[in-house]
Amino acid sequence: MSSEKSNKSLHHEADSKMEQDTNRKAWIFQPTGLNFVWGGDSRYWVIPKEPKVPAELKKVSWLEVTGSFEKIEPRKTYRIGFKISFKPDATGWDEAPVFMSAKIGKNGKTVWKRIKSINQNFLKPKRGSEPVNIPDESDGRFEISVSPTTVNQDTKLQFGLYEVWTGKWKTGLLIHEAFVQEV
Repeated sequence: MSSEKSNKSLHHEADSKMEQDTNRKAWIFQPTGLNFVWGGDSRYWVIPKEPKVPAELKKVSWLEVTGSFEKIEPRKTYRIGFKISFKPDATGWDEAPVFMSAKIGKNGKTVWKRIKSINQNFLKPKRGSEPVNIPDESDGRFEISVSPTTVNQDTKLQFGLYEVWTGKWKTGLLIHEAFVQEV
């Protein structure tokens, strides 16, 4: 029995496009600028090719959406977040423990934060159909500080949104953007 490997990846890999929003002092990542586990398979995610259109989660039990940012500066602090909403028929978010993480450099210490506001927005009437930033005020900001660096030190900021622990199916999440904002 032989098996053929498909050239198409099951995951969506980010392009390098980002937009700078000078009003917010932030870099904006459209869905195509993010990595989506299972994002290469339209049964699980629909990743738009057009700008300003959200990525749509069809169905996953393993949520992992990540990005990276190389324009950080030593001795500065950055706020990280996602703009999300839910489709009216979204399911699986009421008890899903959603977390964000960030680290500086490949060997940096990973910082984790539980994002309870995603569950609260899911439970609202209309299921949070209006886009909101997570984490929100109820969670507090998610920030990471960059220490002074040495020559040739890896300073790439890596961040992500995760729910990989319950094994339950989740549907209907819309990811409009991610952002990295200098504080």
